[in-house]
Amino acid sequence: MSEKIVFEKVDVTKKGNHSVELCIGDIPHARPVHHTIEKGSFIEFKGNVGYYHILILIEGKAKFTTDGKEFTFDERTTFVPSPQCDLKVDAEGDLQILEIQWDTLPSDVDDLKEYKTEFPVVVPYKDSIQYIDPNKSEKTISRMMIPQRIIPRFSIGSVESYGYDLVRPHTHPMLDQFFFSFPENNMNLIINDEKIQMLGNLIYHIPLGANHGVEVTDDNHMHYMWIDFMFDENGLKRLDASHKPTGLNRSFEEERKNMNK
Repeated sequence: MSEKIVFEKVDVTKKGNHSVELCIGDIPHARPVHHTIEKGSFIEFKGNVGYYHILILIEGKAKFTTDGKEFTFDERTTFVPSPQCDLKVDAEGDLQILEIQWDTLPSDVDDLKEYKTEFPVVVPYKDSIQYIDPNKSEKTISRMMIPQRIIPRFSIGSVESYGYDLVRPHTHPMLDQFFFSFPENNMNLIINDEKIQMLGNLIYHIPLGANHGVEVTDDNHMHYMWIDFMFDENGLKRLDASHKPTGLNRSFEEERKNMNK
Protein backbone atom coordinates (compact mmCIF):
# COMPACT_ATOMS: atom_id res chain seq x y z
CA MET A 1 0.00 0.00 0.00
CA SER A 2 1.51 3.34 -1.03
CA GLU A 3 0.25 5.36 1.95
CA LYS A 4 -0.04 4.39 5.58
CA ILE A 5 -3.59 4.08 6.87
CA VAL A 6 -4.04 6.03 10.08
CA PHE A 7 -5.98 3.85 12.50
CA GLU A 8 -6.83 4.40 16.15
CA LYS A 9 -9.01 2.47 18.57
CA VAL A 10 -11.25 4.35 20.97
CA ASP A 11 -11.03 2.72 24.39
CA VAL A 12 -14.58 2.70 25.77
CA THR A 13 -13.70 0.37 28.66
CA LYS A 14 -11.92 3.02 30.73
CA LYS A 15 -13.65 4.08 33.93
CA GLY A 16 -13.76 7.67 35.07
CA ASN A 17 -13.68 10.86 33.02
CA HIS A 18 -11.28 10.94 30.08
CA SER A 19 -10.68 13.11 27.03
CA VAL A 20 -8.33 11.72 24.36
CA GLU A 21 -7.31 13.48 21.16
CA LEU A 22 -7.25 11.14 18.17
CA CYS A 23 -5.40 11.14 14.83
CA ILE A 24 -3.21 14.01 15.98
CA GLY A 25 -2.07 16.19 13.08
CA ASP A 26 -3.68 14.08 10.36
CA ILE A 27 -6.00 16.78 8.99
CA PRO A 28 -4.91 20.42 9.30
CA HIS A 29 -7.09 22.51 11.64
CA ALA A 30 -9.21 19.48 12.70
CA ARG A 31 -8.92 17.60 15.99
CA PRO A 32 -11.12 14.61 16.89
CA VAL A 33 -11.43 14.16 20.66
CA HIS A 34 -13.17 11.26 22.40
CA HIS A 35 -14.77 12.06 25.76
CA THR A 36 -15.87 9.54 28.38
CA ILE A 37 -18.01 11.12 31.11
CA GLU A 38 -19.35 9.13 34.05
CA LYS A 39 -22.92 9.47 35.27
CA GLY A 40 -23.22 12.36 37.71
CA SER A 41 -20.22 14.21 36.25
CA PHE A 42 -20.05 17.04 33.73
CA ILE A 43 -17.75 18.49 31.10
CA GLU A 44 -17.47 22.09 29.93
CA PHE A 45 -16.58 23.41 26.48
CA LYS A 46 -15.45 27.03 26.33
CA GLY A 47 -16.54 29.52 23.69
CA ASN A 48 -14.31 32.04 21.90
CA VAL A 49 -11.41 29.60 21.60
CA GLY A 50 -10.98 29.81 17.82
CA TYR A 51 -12.77 26.61 16.85
CA TYR A 52 -16.18 24.95 16.65
CA HIS A 53 -17.15 22.25 19.13
CA ILE A 54 -18.97 19.71 16.95
CA LEU A 55 -20.29 17.05 19.32
CA ILE A 56 -21.78 13.65 18.52
CA LEU A 57 -23.45 11.94 21.46
CA ILE A 58 -22.67 8.30 20.72
CA GLU A 59 -24.08 6.67 23.86
CA GLY A 60 -25.81 7.74 27.07
CA LYS A 61 -28.24 10.34 28.40
CA ALA A 62 -27.06 13.94 28.72
CA LYS A 63 -28.21 17.47 29.41
CA PHE A 64 -26.65 20.17 27.22
CA THR A 65 -26.75 23.77 28.48
CA THR A 66 -25.65 26.70 26.32
CA ASP A 67 -26.69 30.33 25.78
CA GLY A 68 -29.35 30.03 28.49
CA LYS A 69 -31.02 26.99 26.89
CA GLU A 70 -31.21 23.38 28.05
CA PHE A 71 -31.56 20.24 25.92
CA THR A 72 -31.80 16.66 27.16
CA PHE A 73 -30.97 13.70 24.91
CA ASP A 74 -31.01 9.95 25.50
CA GLU A 75 -30.25 8.97 21.92
CA ARG A 76 -27.58 9.68 19.32
CA THR A 77 -27.54 13.39 18.57
CA THR A 78 -25.29 15.92 16.86
CA PHE A 79 -24.91 19.24 18.71
CA VAL A 80 -22.93 22.36 17.81
CA PRO A 81 -23.04 25.38 20.13
CA SER A 82 -22.24 28.85 18.87
CA PRO A 83 -18.45 29.26 18.74
CA GLN A 84 -18.95 32.33 20.95
CA CYS A 85 -20.86 30.46 23.68
CA ASP A 86 -19.84 28.13 26.49
CA LEU A 87 -21.44 24.69 26.72
CA LYS A 88 -21.91 22.44 29.73
CA VAL A 89 -22.79 18.76 29.33
CA ASP A 90 -24.16 16.97 32.40
CA ALA A 91 -23.98 13.17 32.31
CA GLU A 92 -27.33 11.70 33.37
CA GLY A 93 -25.91 8.32 32.34
CA ASP A 94 -22.43 7.18 31.34
CA LEU A 95 -21.55 9.09 28.15
CA GLN A 96 -19.46 8.50 25.06
CA ILE A 97 -19.04 11.70 23.03
CA LEU A 98 -17.00 12.31 19.89
CA GLU A 99 -15.99 15.95 19.52
CA ILE A 100 -14.60 17.46 16.34
CA GLN A 101 -12.70 20.68 16.99
CA TRP A 102 -12.68 22.58 13.70
CA ASP A 103 -10.79 25.87 13.50
CA THR A 104 -12.74 28.98 12.56
CA LEU A 105 -11.71 31.44 9.83
CA PRO A 106 -12.51 35.17 9.56
CA SER A 107 -14.59 34.41 6.44
CA ASP A 108 -16.88 32.17 8.51
CA VAL A 109 -18.83 35.22 9.72
CA ASP A 110 -20.06 35.91 6.18
CA ASP A 111 -20.55 32.22 5.41
CA LEU A 112 -22.73 31.68 8.49
CA LYS A 113 -24.87 34.67 7.48
CA GLU A 114 -25.21 33.30 3.95
CA TYR A 115 -26.11 29.83 5.26
CA LYS A 116 -28.56 31.33 7.81
CA THR A 117 -27.10 29.00 10.45
CA GLU A 118 -28.86 29.15 13.80
CA PHE A 119 -26.94 28.03 16.88
CA PRO A 120 -27.03 25.72 18.60
CA VAL A 121 -27.27 23.27 15.71
CA VAL A 122 -29.21 20.27 17.05
CA VAL A 123 -29.86 17.17 14.94
CA PRO A 124 -31.19 13.99 16.57
CA TYR A 125 -29.71 11.10 14.62
CA LYS A 126 -33.09 9.65 13.68
CA ASP A 127 -34.05 13.01 12.12
CA SER A 128 -30.96 13.32 9.91
CA ILE A 129 -31.66 14.04 6.24
CA GLN A 130 -31.37 10.80 4.28
CA TYR A 131 -29.72 10.84 0.86
CA ILE A 132 -28.64 8.67 -2.03
CA ASP A 133 -25.43 8.88 -4.01
CA PRO A 134 -24.03 7.03 -7.04
CA ASN A 135 -21.57 4.93 -5.01
CA LYS A 136 -24.15 3.24 -2.81
CA SER A 137 -26.90 0.70 -3.39
CA GLU A 138 -30.61 1.33 -2.89
CA LYS A 139 -30.42 -0.91 0.17
CA THR A 140 -28.08 1.45 2.00
CA ILE A 141 -29.37 4.11 4.40
CA SER A 142 -27.20 7.23 4.13
CA ARG A 143 -27.67 10.19 6.45
CA MET A 144 -26.50 13.80 6.46
CA MET A 145 -26.11 14.54 10.17
CA ILE A 146 -24.89 18.06 9.36
CA PRO A 147 -25.18 18.82 5.65
CA GLN A 148 -22.78 21.14 3.86
CA ARG A 149 -23.51 24.87 4.23
CA ILE A 150 -24.35 24.73 7.93
CA ILE A 151 -20.86 24.81 9.46
CA PRO A 152 -18.33 26.41 7.07
CA ARG A 153 -16.11 23.95 5.19
CA PHE A 154 -17.54 20.98 7.08
CA SER A 155 -20.07 18.19 6.78
CA ILE A 156 -20.77 14.95 8.64
CA GLY A 157 -23.00 12.01 7.89
CA SER A 158 -23.29 8.25 8.17
CA VAL A 159 -23.76 5.10 6.15
CA GLU A 160 -25.68 2.05 7.36
CA SER A 161 -26.48 -1.32 5.85
CA TYR A 162 -26.31 -5.08 6.37
CA GLY A 163 -24.54 -7.72 4.31
CA TYR A 164 -24.22 -8.13 1.57
CA ASP A 165 -23.69 -4.53 0.49
CA LEU A 166 -20.98 -2.43 -1.09
CA VAL A 167 -19.99 1.23 -1.15
CA ARG A 168 -18.17 1.31 -4.47
CA PRO A 169 -14.57 2.56 -4.29
CA HIS A 170 -14.25 6.21 -5.26
CA THR A 171 -11.99 9.23 -4.79
CA HIS A 172 -12.53 12.84 -3.71
CA PRO A 173 -9.22 14.75 -3.57
CA MET A 174 -11.12 17.95 -2.76
CA LEU A 175 -12.33 16.51 0.58
CA ASP A 176 -10.22 15.36 3.53
CA GLN A 177 -12.02 12.77 5.63
CA PHE A 178 -12.21 10.66 8.76
CA PHE A 179 -14.26 7.49 9.13
CA PHE A 180 -15.53 6.73 12.65
CA SER A 181 -17.27 3.42 13.32
CA PHE A 182 -20.23 3.13 15.66
CA PRO A 183 -19.87 0.39 18.32
CA GLU A 184 -22.01 -2.09 16.35
CA ASN A 185 -20.01 -1.74 13.12
CA ASN A 186 -18.37 -4.75 11.41
CA MET A 187 -17.25 -4.17 7.83
CA ASN A 188 -14.28 -4.18 5.47
CA LEU A 189 -12.73 -0.85 4.54
CA ILE A 190 -11.26 -0.87 1.03
CA ILE A 191 -8.25 1.40 0.46
CA ASN A 192 -6.51 1.35 -2.92
CA ASP A 193 -7.81 -2.19 -3.61
CA GLU A 194 -6.77 -3.58 -0.21
CA LYS A 195 -9.34 -4.62 2.41
CA ILE A 196 -8.97 -3.81 6.10
CA GLN A 197 -11.45 -5.05 8.67
CA MET A 198 -13.06 -2.21 10.59
CA LEU A 199 -14.91 -3.11 13.79
CA GLY A 200 -16.61 -0.73 16.21
CA ASN A 201 -15.10 2.25 18.02
CA LEU A 202 -12.36 2.88 15.46
CA ILE A 203 -11.33 6.03 13.65
CA TYR A 204 -9.46 6.18 10.32
CA HIS A 205 -8.01 9.04 8.38
CA ILE A 206 -8.70 8.21 4.75
CA PRO A 207 -5.50 9.19 2.88
CA LEU A 208 -6.29 12.26 0.82
CA GLY A 209 -7.15 11.22 -2.73
CA ALA A 210 -7.15 7.48 -1.96
CA ASN A 211 -9.53 5.19 -3.80
CA HIS A 212 -11.73 3.98 -0.94
CA GLY A 213 -14.93 2.03 -0.39
CA VAL A 214 -16.65 -0.30 2.05
CA GLU A 215 -17.93 -3.88 1.92
CA VAL A 216 -20.19 -5.66 4.41
CA THR A 217 -20.76 -9.42 4.23
CA ASP A 218 -23.03 -12.07 5.76
CA ASP A 219 -25.50 -10.45 8.18
CA ASN A 220 -22.90 -8.06 9.58
CA HIS A 221 -23.86 -4.48 10.38
CA MET A 222 -22.15 -1.65 8.54
CA HIS A 223 -22.61 1.61 10.46
CA TYR A 224 -20.03 4.37 10.30
CA MET A 225 -19.72 8.14 10.14
CA TRP A 226 -17.89 10.07 7.46
CA ILE A 227 -16.51 13.42 8.60
CA ASP A 228 -15.61 15.76 5.74
CA PHE A 229 -13.39 18.85 5.68
CA MET A 230 -13.38 21.10 2.62
CA PHE A 231 -10.65 23.36 1.29
CA ASP A 232 -12.76 25.45 -1.09
CA GLU A 233 -15.91 25.53 -3.21
CA ASN A 234 -14.89 22.35 -5.04
CA GLY A 235 -15.65 20.33 -1.92
CA LEU A 236 -19.08 21.90 -1.61
CA LYS A 237 -19.80 21.25 -5.28
CA ARG A 238 -18.75 17.60 -4.86
CA LEU A 239 -21.25 17.08 -2.03
CA ASP A 240 -23.97 19.04 -3.85
CA ALA A 241 -23.59 16.78 -6.88
CA SER A 242 -23.37 13.44 -5.07
CA HIS A 243 -25.70 13.73 -2.05
CA LYS A 244 -29.32 13.87 -3.17
CA PRO A 245 -31.99 13.95 -0.41
CA THR A 246 -34.57 11.17 -0.65
CA GLY A 247 -37.33 12.75 1.44
CA LEU A 248 -37.61 9.41 3.27
CA ASN A 249 -36.99 8.43 6.88
CA ARG A 250 -36.08 4.76 6.66
CA SER A 251 -34.85 2.53 9.47
CA PHE A 252 -33.69 -1.07 9.22
CA GLU A 253 -35.39 -1.84 12.51
CA GLU A 254 -38.79 -0.79 11.15
CA GLU A 255 -38.23 -2.51 7.81
CA ARG A 256 -37.37 -5.79 9.53
CA LYS A 257 -40.44 -5.51 11.76
CA ASN A 258 -42.63 -5.02 8.70
CA MET A 259 -41.05 -8.03 6.96
CA ASN A 260 -41.91 -10.22 9.95
CA LYS A 261 -45.57 -9.20 10.13
